Amino acid sequence: MQCASTKEKNIMTSRGLLGWRFKNRTPLWFKIILALLMADSVLHFGLLSTVSNWALQSPDPVHSYRVPFRDGNIYFVQWWLGKYLDAWWIGPGLLAILILLLLRNRDQLERVL
Repeated sequence: MQCASTKEKNIMTSRGLLGWRFKNRTPLWFKIILALLMADSVLHFGLLSTVSNWALQSPDPVHSYRVPFRDGNIYFVQWWLGKYLDAWWIGPGLLAILILLLLRNRDQLERVL
């Protein structure tokens, strides 16, 4: 009886891994785009959640880029950092590129059952 229950557990766990995988090795472009997507998400979330700790509430010659928040607070950061914080399209753009490349290379993918 124990052998049958162990076998059933193995069948159950192997069926839990439904999805897609690459036939050979995972391509470098996939790893790079996924790493960029994760790094951008962590960086955006980290910067925006801590902006009140490090940004200025009044402008100066170096911190002139205005970053308004929904709660009414306005912070001022360096222009290049402000441009990055306003670049909401980076994450969706990387995701769109990843999806397009996956569709283009769908012959390299196989369904895992």
